[in-house]
Amino acid sequence: MPTPEDLTPNTRLIDNRFIKQLADNEALNQYVTAEGISWANDEDFIKQVLELILASDIYAEYLENQEDNYETDREFWRQIFKKIICSSEYIEEYLEDKSIYWNDDIAIVETFVLKTIKKFKETEGSKQELLPMFKDKEDKVFATKLFHQTILKGKEYRERISKHMKNWESERIANIDMLIMQVALAEIMTFPTIPTNVSLNEYIDMAKYYSTPKSGTFINGILDSIVNELKNEKLILKD
Repeated sequence: MPTPEDLTPNTRLIDNRFIKQLADNEALNQYVTAEGISWANDEDFIKQVLELILASDIYAEYLENQEDNYETDREFWRQIFKKIICSSEYIEEYLEDKSIYWNDDIAIVETFVLKTIKKFKETEGSKQELLPMFKDKEDKVFATKLFHQTILKGKEYRERISKHMKNWESERIANIDMLIMQVALAEIMTFPTIPTNVSLNEYIDMAKYYSTPKSGTFINGILDSIVNELKNEKLILKD
């Protein structure tokens, strides 16, 4: 027998203005189409996420909220994303299984999504702009140039690194350590406005995060030796 709730269901979630605007967003739909993104094979996951939302206090409070407007709809999804999606181990593990890069991207993605939700305006409709992938054009140029130099001069950088690895067999060096030093040298030798110490500290910290506990000290020693050699050869003139 149908319950009173079955006969007169609350349709606030279905009629949510913000989520409809997001679904119609032209920029998002173009990106989804271009990248071939689809959740068609993840129905069980979608149902699990929906159940988490429906069982939450946030959803219960949303249904009882007397204010029924765009701002309320938008704030509901901001709270859902911040307090449920971002904090769910199930969601995080599922996304990590879909992409090995998710663990690195999660903090940035969460920040971007929350900023995007906050930025949305009802008056923009489907034309609402999304946050750019890069902060500005300079950031994109920097990332592209650094990547290109790391690849194009990779052999040269690796030979220089190998020369300074006394008592170390290159086969015993972690691949990630070699890559970090390769990128570090590309930055040091390509961007004259970035102080050498800034680059060194950045990549030493990167090694501590991505590699072994001893990698930071090892990379610091190798890069410091290489930088002194480059200065003696007058290949770098900055501090």
